[in-house]
Amino acid sequence: MKKVFQIQFWSLLLIALFTVSSCTDDLDVLPTDDDANTLEEYLTNNPDGYKNYLGKLYSGLAVSGPNGAGSSDIQGLDNGFGQYLRAYWMMQEVPTDEAILGWVNDQGVLPMSAGTWSTDNQFIRAMYLRIVYQARINSEYLAQTTTDKLNARGVSATLQSEIATYRAEARFLRALSYYHGIDLFGKMTYIDENSPVGFFYPEEKSRAELFSYVESELLAIESQMVAARANEYGRADRAAVWMLLAKLYLNAEVYTGTARWTDALTYSKKVIDAGYTLNGNYANVFKADNNTNGAQNEVIFPVLSDGNHLQSYGSTTFIIHAATGGSMVTADRGIDFGWGGLRTRRELVTKFPSSDPRGMFHTSGQSLDIAAIGPEFTQGYAVNKFSNKTSTGGNGANPTFVDTDFPLFRLADAYLMYAEAHLRGGGGSITDATTYVLNLRTRSGASPITAGDLNLNFILDERARELYWEGHRRQDLIRFNKFVGNYNWQWKNNSLSGSNMPNHFNLYPIPAQSRLANPNLTQNPDY
Repeated sequence: MKKVFQIQFWSLLLIALFTVSSCTDDLDVLPTDDDANTLEEYLTNNPDGYKNYLGKLYSGLAVSGPNGAGSSDIQGLDNGFGQYLRAYWMMQEVPTDEAILGWVNDQGVLPMSAGTWSTDNQFIRAMYLRIVYQARINSEYLAQTTTDKLNARGVSATLQSEIATYRAEARFLRALSYYHGIDLFGKMTYIDENSPVGFFYPEEKSRAELFSYVESELLAIESQMVAARANEYGRADRAAVWMLLAKLYLNAEVYTGTARWTDALTYSKKVIDAGYTLNGNYANVFKADNNTNGAQNEVIFPVLSDGNHLQSYGSTTFIIHAATGGSMVTADRGIDFGWGGLRTRRELVTKFPSSDPRGMFHTSGQSLDIAAIGPEFTQGYAVNKFSNKTSTGGNGANPTFVDTDFPLFRLADAYLMYAEAHLRGGGGSITDATTYVLNLRTRSGASPITAGDLNLNFILDERARELYWEGHRRQDLIRFNKFVGNYNWQWKNNSLSGSNMPNHFNLYPIPAQSRLANPNLTQNPDY
């Protein structure tokens, strides 16, 4: 069991009453009067409840519901594919050159792997609803922790000071989800702490409006967050805010039409200068003890996993189990059995020279090429990057639900963002950019590079080599204008050799069910 901020499972059970909704569309994730009254009563009678409920906010990224793998906060969403990180990972990785999922008999899988989705895809709907749900519970936390409410409950000044930090973290988590909405959908259902309690039709905010909102929220809470590297492991700190700002600015030209390269470089440098260090072994960053093996000094913000206390069929449990099959030995992966679905595509594999050990592929019995999108696991190389084994060769605590934390933000990404922002005219120095990229390659044992090797095409490929399967690829390809066109991979647009996808696929559609339920929502163009 991990001795960290666990998002204690038992505290999730305590607050299950007012965080479970009967959801058939995005209106049903709104708080009701009963929800608010139950929460008010709980917080009045339980001073520890403020931190417990903060745990619930974090857990929304990690588990599907208050009873872990056996429940869903949102009825109508499967406990597995409807989990936040699993849906996010599917949407950022599976339609790209980095991953493919062969469970074509499962509704919605083939369109994600082939890049042919529509407005009724269940993974797209799950992600949209998860973002709305996270906005709801974070906003309700903020509504319940105003100074007036805390004074009325007789909360001590000492606890109120702690709650002020919790509130900043809640605002960060809400901004993170809206950032995901900006990236995936462009526009989103908008809910905040001032939204009415009970039934109403939430408004829709545009991509530009959400960008301004997320930016302003992050800048407002920057000084309110715990200093970089000073919070409990698993909780966001000031560096997480800087990292999210850097990523927002790195993609600003896509999101708003106005480039913010200098801002992207500035905030990347803040993260770099915050004292994080690379783990000496690249593979350890993705193992079951990555909260204690040194990787915790590289990871800026993780989504926690705990095989005994944070059980989920999403997150890294999905990534590790679904990527195990064929001739792979489950004991070598620290798990009980493989689900045999996830592999990678030829185009990722060929980006790794034999001298670069970051290419962690299982090739025995596997073909490099994928003849058809289907359940035959041996088509396409398997990926060994994430594992439920520890750095010392032991196993995670549970072979079914893994212990491996997911590194949502880590130092390596800040290095690569700095280098890219510099090359795009954001300032900084070529010496620093080269040093940061060289640090990554030296750590992994890849061949060294010089300043003359750095160009934007190199950076895009280096991001694939360093960050593959970490939920960045679709976003990266869009920023480099290579997602829908200008670059093809096997089974892109459901073509063996790959072909261009429609231009409007740079955004996902607003789910049909959400639009039917809320007349304020409009569809993205050409869907």
